[in-house]
Amino acid sequence: MQTRPAENARLAEESRPPVLPSEVPILSIMREITASYLKVITVAWIMTFILSSAAEAQVLPTVNTVFAQQETTASENSDIQLNLEANSRLGGLTYVPGHWGEFQLRLDNGGNETRELLCTSYFDGLPGLQYGRKLWLPAKSQLSLSHPVLIPSADQISESNVLVRSLLVDESQGQEVLLKNRSGQLQHDRTLRIDSTERHTGIIAGWGANDVVPQDVLDLVVANRVYQGINNRVTYLPGEFLPADETSLNYLDHLVLVDDRLIHDQAALAAVRRWLYAGGRLWILVDRTGPTLLEQVLGDEFRGTVIDRVGLSSVQIETPQVIGNPEEVVSEPVEFDTPVEFVRMVSSDFTVRNTVNGWPASLTRSYGTGRILITTLGPRAWMKPTPPVPAKDPPNDETPEEKQAREARELELRSEFTPVSQMEDLAPYIFARRDPEPLPPESLEPFAQEFISYEVPTGTLIIGSMAGFLVLLAVIGTLLARWGKLEHFGWCGSLLAAVFGALFLGIGISNRHSTVETIASIQLAEAIGGSDDVLSHGVLGVYRPEGSGSVIATSHGGVLWPDVSGTDGTTRRMVTTDLGTFHWAGLTQPAGLAMYPVATSGTFPNRMEAQGTLDAQGITGRYIGQAAEAADAVLATHQGRIGVQLEPDGRFTALAADVMQPDQYLDSTFLTDVQNRRQRMLEALFASETWTHSLDQPQLLLWVNDWNYGFNFGDDLQRQGDTLLTVPLQLTRPPANTEILVPSPLLSYSTCLPPDGSSPSGFWDGREWQERSSPSTTWLNVHIPKSLLPLQASKLQIEVMVSGLMGQIEILGVNEGRVISVEKVTDPVGKLLFEIVDPGVLTVSDDGELTIGLSAGVQADDANPSAGATGNLNSSTPVDYWRVQSMAVQLWAVTIESAERTNE
Repeated sequence: MQTRPAENARLAEESRPPVLPSEVPILSIMREITASYLKVITVAWIMTFILSSAAEAQVLPTVNTVFAQQETTASENSDIQLNLEANSRLGGLTYVPGHWGEFQLRLDNGGNETRELLCTSYFDGLPGLQYGRKLWLPAKSQLSLSHPVLIPSADQISESNVLVRSLLVDESQGQEVLLKNRSGQLQHDRTLRIDSTERHTGIIAGWGANDVVPQDVLDLVVANRVYQGINNRVTYLPGEFLPADETSLNYLDHLVLVDDRLIHDQAALAAVRRWLYAGGRLWILVDRTGPTLLEQVLGDEFRGTVIDRVGLSSVQIETPQVIGNPEEVVSEPVEFDTPVEFVRMVSSDFTVRNTVNGWPASLTRSYGTGRILITTLGPRAWMKPTPPVPAKDPPNDETPEEKQAREARELELRSEFTPVSQMEDLAPYIFARRDPEPLPPESLEPFAQEFISYEVPTGTLIIGSMAGFLVLLAVIGTLLARWGKLEHFGWCGSLLAAVFGALFLGIGISNRHSTVETIASIQLAEAIGGSDDVLSHGVLGVYRPEGSGSVIATSHGGVLWPDVSGTDGTTRRMVTTDLGTFHWAGLTQPAGLAMYPVATSGTFPNRMEAQGTLDAQGITGRYIGQAAEAADAVLATHQGRIGVQLEPDGRFTALAADVMQPDQYLDSTFLTDVQNRRQRMLEALFASETWTHSLDQPQLLLWVNDWNYGFNFGDDLQRQGDTLLTVPLQLTRPPANTEILVPSPLLSYSTCLPPDGSSPSGFWDGREWQERSSPSTTWLNVHIPKSLLPLQASKLQIEVMVSGLMGQIEILGVNEGRVISVEKVTDPVGKLLFEIVDPGVLTVSDDGELTIGLSAGVQADDANPSAGATGNLNSSTPVDYWRVQSMAVQLWAVTIESAERTNE
């Protein structure tokens, strides 16, 4: 029998046992307590989970970025301890925005297992850009090492400190496992000090735990920085291992060497040498270091000898005669209770700036685009106590912020000592800003782009196709009108437009893929004289129509900085695996043309060098290098350029007849497209004062196209490009009684004091000829390369280019102390040629100097006789300006026996 639902419900209700009235509130209370308890348990469980995984909650979002598309897990507490060093035993490490530096890592493996680790670090707020270091850490061991890192630019760092977050990854088990440190943290945070000020000075002084910077050295360096208006802060480089790559030293403008520890660290020594050659300012205190360091830094370029060391209780510093100071400047003697150490040395390739008792006390020279200062006298003799400065009343309207800034600046410019006058003259030479690169990457990019191009549809094709489209459209419309079916014109016209659009698309795709994947390089490579080192920098252009996932890597050192913009959400990591070996992980090569600024350095077992001598026609020599092909060779100095004929076996000649005009850069009448590009690049290079001022030593310039730039972008790229290689020329003296012709680019000249004792009023300032409107006389010392001495001059040819109404020009000489007139030209115009053959005038000093004079211009009354009747010129009479545009000299001579050999 079936029962209705309502009846069943009634029967069930009647069958229940009765509920006592007292049970109703008890059950309600129990239900509420149970529900509240469950809520509390749930919340507590959630909070416990959140708190216990706080580190993971902070790190895992970063891990998803750092280790994208990889299986990454977190381990329990490990026995690995990681420290990112922010300080040395002498003070905080310095990091400069926009410059490369080094992260100093210290790891401790307290466990019993060997680990293969990856330490990756990033700057707070920039987790997508990582710098990693792979390493192998044995059990129960400690390891200290470093790896390069690019500090973010100033606009990415808002404060003087920046937070660096590091992760430690164990790769020993075939997968990446994030390691916690002993305190249970996944992230290893460290705050680094950022120094955004200009002109940084580093000091290298010892590496032992008890070594300190000598206080007198520190006082002298600080005194010079304060005198230059910089600040009183310096950077110490005391670690066990100094940077082994010059890139990590580029944030320094000046470097002071206080001891000879570099002798025992060859990698750091090479880095300092390359940093110097690339534009650094190096100060070597020989009284602290000794001559061996000079020999190691400069290599075969150093020509000097240390005689002995003495202690001086009385010091009197002299300054040789210079223009503007016709008398030798001698300071007052200074007495010292404790003798000042003085190293007596001689050197033929340095300029003596100061002397003590006739011995050099300070010497300078250029080295590539860098500068060197050597002091042989102890630091205490170069400074004196700072005199008290009267306090100045602050401005009445000064705000608290302005007061704080003023007091901070006054504190930065505080020094207990000030340099003596002779050191004041040296300070600007060594504590100046580094000069800019002669050829920055952005100036080289257009040259690299010329190697990579694909055909674009011509204007004729485009106009013709559009005309054909319009004609066909008109024909279709006419036919449809005749047939009475104009309603089909719309879809017919659209179909025709689609056909022509597909045609243009096909042509574009075909042209784009017709260019093979290419890598083009434009490099400036510089062989460092006296060493096996070579510096190079430039740009690499990589063209890929569809992009590529090939890894960018190098095993030859250097730096490469790709464009990392527009890749948000992914991680790019520069992973260093060994000294000079790194690759970019997570970085894909984009479609189209990508430019990469690069800088590398290396050591070549077979030194690149050029050796030459002189004969009656000019220069002959041999180039020894590794480039398979070299072309368009030029010999360049600060005074000019000579075309070079280079043979396949490396022999070359540079004839005096092939001296180039100021606007000529290649020895060719008709230029090919390749030569046109090379000439434009040379023109940009010689327009840089940084480059031209570094040409004190002759340089052989060669163009090669097989240069190994050291970076790998994949094996499927066609290589193209050009490299300008510069090699210093070492001149050797020909045998005695050899007739030689010294071309004008080998002969420099400088202003000297008038031999007749008159006041100097020259129109050559050492760099360019000055414009004048009145008579003026300039006296010059023509400098003959010391490697050719001694010699006897037989003829001097002077070529002068003039402009303006000069009136007259006269060549002067000195014969037995008397000034004589050699030749005079009235109303000179354009190019003039003078010859001096008088043996009395052609006397060459022991230092290789030959003195000549140029007198130009005439008195106003002589130039305008009609005005002389009135005694003066009318105020409305225009002034006639004149100028020497250029001057070049050539010397014919015969080498003679030296006095020492004659005595033998």
